[in-house]
Amino acid sequence: MKNRFFDEIHGKFGFGCMRLPMIGEQVDLPQFEKMVDAFLASGLNYFDTAHVYIGGQSETALRQCLTSRYPRERFVLTNKLSGSCFETEADIRPFF
Repeated sequence: MKNRFFDEIHGKFGFGCMRLPMIGEQVDLPQFEKMVDAFLASGLNYFDTAHVYIGGQSETALRQCLTSRYPRERFVLTNKLSGSCFETEADIRPFF
């Protein structure tokens, strides 16, 4: 089922990456890969992260488990900037 507002997003459910499976203080990457694979196999494609999620590990886990393993047209990925991480506009620029 297509999202009625964004044709690129399939379904009405997104994969939020604020909380991921962990081994101690590190993301359990093999488990997260399985989760990403199952999510995409089900026909869904929308992932959401932010720089502050899991101390920045969410973004790097997504790079390893999603963006380096699937073609860009296969998923929609949003990433939010969190104001608490930046003091000046210049601090934000490297994230673009």
